[in-house]
Amino acid sequence: MNVQFPVELQNQIEQAILTGDFAVGQTVEVGSLAVRFHVSPQAILLVLLAEHRKGLVAQQAAAGFTILGYGTPSIDSVFQHTSKAGLKPTSEMRGTQIEPATVDVATRLKVALGAPVYRLDRTRLVNGQVLANQTNVIPFEVCAGLEHDDVSHASFQQLIENKYHAITAEMQEEFAMTQATDADASVLGLPVGTPILAIERLASSITAMPLILTKIHVRPDRFQYIAALWPSAQRLLEQHGLNT
Repeated sequence: MNVQFPVELQNQIEQAILTGDFAVGQTVEVGSLAVRFHVSPQAILLVLLAEHRKGLVAQQAAAGFTILGYGTPSIDSVFQHTSKAGLKPTSEMRGTQIEPATVDVATRLKVALGAPVYRLDRTRLVNGQVLANQTNVIPFEVCAGLEHDDVSHASFQQLIENKYHAITAEMQEEFAMTQATDADASVLGLPVGTPILAIERLASSITAMPLILTKIHVRPDRFQYIAALWPSAQRLLEQHGLNT
């Protein structure tokens, strides 16, 4: 997919924010920044809207944005939570690609239909046992260059926070029972149609803009891991007799 986004300009503006060249609380305007960086107002606006999504700036009336700066991460990733529970999390990367946002993705991530998004497909393991088929979808402007990163040996959320400066401030999770698809069957080693636990998680920044949409399909027979990682899902599994 051909993506048109001013990545280098974004890097320059982010560095200005992170180094304090733009002070926290300062208001910046599209027109003045266009003059300063010798680019079009349209390019500046694209970058500032991306920074608003990340939580580095807050959009104000007209063309003004207030500098928020880089905050402090306060929400553990699943990787961190798994480790704290005394378990050993690992993952196997199956693919990273840039694709146009579908209707569902556009709605959940608040991007335009067809806008470029990263899709990462991973197999999640705990203590060497396959636990879940996981897909992360994230707007391109949040992490331009992600296809060159190694996300198999560390937390994806921490990568986004530390390298791309987008901090998760809120996490919403929904749980449901569904049936294993062909892809799930291949990854999880279960017959197609087998009941599985479906988790949908939406991470948002301090400006309440979505950062990462995560869909996780979990083997319900790994109940002891689910109880440790997603205690809110226990009752759902119990209702379906899958708590053994």
